[in-house]
Amino acid sequence: MRENGHRSNGEVDPWNRLVAMIDRKLTAPIDNQHRLIELWRDGMRDAELRAHGEERWAGYREPLLETVVEGCNAGAFTPTLSPEEVVDLVLAMLAGAMVTRVLQFAAPSADGFRITLLHQVAQMLGRA
Repeated sequence: MRENGHRSNGEVDPWNRLVAMIDRKLTAPIDNQHRLIELWRDGMRDAELRAHGEERWAGYREPLLETVVEGCNAGAFTPTLSPEEVVDLVLAMLAGAMVTRVLQFAAPSADGFRITLLHQVAQMLGRA
């Protein structure tokens, strides 16, 4: 499995792999997050940049979706939503966290957001 050109961490358990991917997104270098937000902003006015931003988004989405589907097929997850809906919501939450991090907002705290996000993802996936 590949994630944005990097090998996944080799984790066999789908939940642990999903957590590792989420953690990598949350702790990506702030300069990278800033550039990505700039790309999305500029993509609102430039179709070529929008297409590039959409391509990047798909690159983030694909390995998350593969992991959720794999977990469903293995019986590790019993989602209350479709795998696509779960992943789309996770990506939207990660994008929101990226904005608050780049803007250096005091809340939510990084640890608090991570705990809340993982709790919500676990509930959506039917994990205890």
